[in-house]
Amino acid sequence: MTLRTPTTGPLRVLLPFLLMVAALVATHAQGPDPLDGQRYYPERVAADLEIWRTTLHEAHADPYRYVTKAALDRAIDEAIAGARVPLTAAEVAALVNPVLQLIGDAHTVVQLPPAVETALRQRVPLLPLAVRAVGGDLFVEEELKGFRTIPSGSRILSINGRSAASILDTLATLAIADGNDTLFRIRQVERDLPYLLYRYLDRSRTFTITFEPPGGRVRTERVVGLTGEEVRAFVRSDEGPLLPWSATNHADHHTTWLTLRHFHTDSLLQAGIRPERLVEELRRDLKRNRSRVLVIDVRGAAGGELALAELVHSIYALKPYRVVQDMTVRVQAPPKHYGLCDDLSEFFATLHATYLPGDHGRLHLRPDDPRLEQMEPRPNAFDGKVYVVCDALTREAAAALVMMAGRAGRASIVGEEVGTNSISSCGGRILQLRAPNTGLLFRIPMIRYVYEGTPRGTPDQGERPDHAFAVDARALATGRDLLRDALMEMILELQ
Repeated sequence: MTLRTPTTGPLRVLLPFLLMVAALVATHAQGPDPLDGQRYYPERVAADLEIWRTTLHEAHADPYRYVTKAALDRAIDEAIAGARVPLTAAEVAALVNPVLQLIGDAHTVVQLPPAVETALRQRVPLLPLAVRAVGGDLFVEEELKGFRTIPSGSRILSINGRSAASILDTLATLAIADGNDTLFRIRQVERDLPYLLYRYLDRSRTFTITFEPPGGRVRTERVVGLTGEEVRAFVRSDEGPLLPWSATNHADHHTTWLTLRHFHTDSLLQAGIRPERLVEELRRDLKRNRSRVLVIDVRGAAGGELALAELVHSIYALKPYRVVQDMTVRVQAPPKHYGLCDDLSEFFATLHATYLPGDHGRLHLRPDDPRLEQMEPRPNAFDGKVYVVCDALTREAAAALVMMAGRAGRASIVGEEVGTNSISSCGGRILQLRAPNTGLLFRIPMIRYVYEGTPRGTPDQGERPDHAFAVDARALATGRDLLRDALMEMILELQ
């Protein structure tokens, strides 16, 4: 029988009690800690890391951008030397983290064995709060249990005696980003704080939280953790699922607001959205509604399909455009340990037909490849004012859209620095290597994308906005989107 959460009527008042009972039962019935699983002898750890080292050097698209090959090898040697006693998979992953920081590529990561990861994400009681990081502090965005014992907008001072500032600093240091993108690190922490807190700092199943509510005095509350399964079972949106792509016309502002939540064609099709058809309909709607302004909201959006970025850019492009000026790979053939990797036979079968030899051991995309062609603007392209709204979690194809729009001088960029490097980034085809002893999953990107146009900002960070707009803690207490409100007010004033 499936327990359904009452959204209306008198049963709603029982929700906090039911959640508390479920959380307490889960807490007391919880089995062994998944992070305290099997331990692996140092020689087995060393064997896995040597396999990773070899595959990294052979297959990674751009491993020496921020570190020399020799320094990278020394760091891997230090990780191997750190395995002096039998270690768990999580402890081995922690040894690898400094190496990942040197590489400075957000797509080069190590993941725990699938069974461990699933247990952490679904069956371990975690901190039941969604948070936002503002100015070095952590604020409560939502209490996931529905109790509302800690009001939204409250500033967290400490969790189980550990200061919120130290939690944020420590976890941000462990996060992996492109180059020196510190804001993306912080956004990763706020997006995944319950999981990261448990994995790296505090495996408690209950939490004593000291906080300062909006307009109130500092107080302390004790809350019980929730598992991922419980969160999905009990936290339901009263508004139903949100469409991944949607457009809203604001007639009083002569403005159309286009929200793009991700750039994955398969997921769009599953949601009943055909991207090309939606874009054509939007072109007609912009004209029929006499919209003077188009806002494209890609906050939090990611996905590697750059063709979708070009499709969206075509809505308003007034001159030829393309998303990348080059694509490169370093891998020449299936790597030595390809038998331990997920199958990418199609990629390797077409590798030398798609890429040509270049300098520094790289292969470059053929110059006649359609992906390097300049796209001509559409005759019915929107010629009004365009704003693109982004944040530090805007990545991959969504970040490429931000770059195209800003560098073409076609849009004003509003929000935060995006989370993908402004010069080039790695991604696309990912070689997933399963370590034979520890079961760790090493993800190695094999394609480097060099973006069209001149970056705005420093070369080791993401594209900068024209108009910076940081998260405001006041919005958390009200539930309002202050960036949206401010932008719509400015649009109305300008008209």
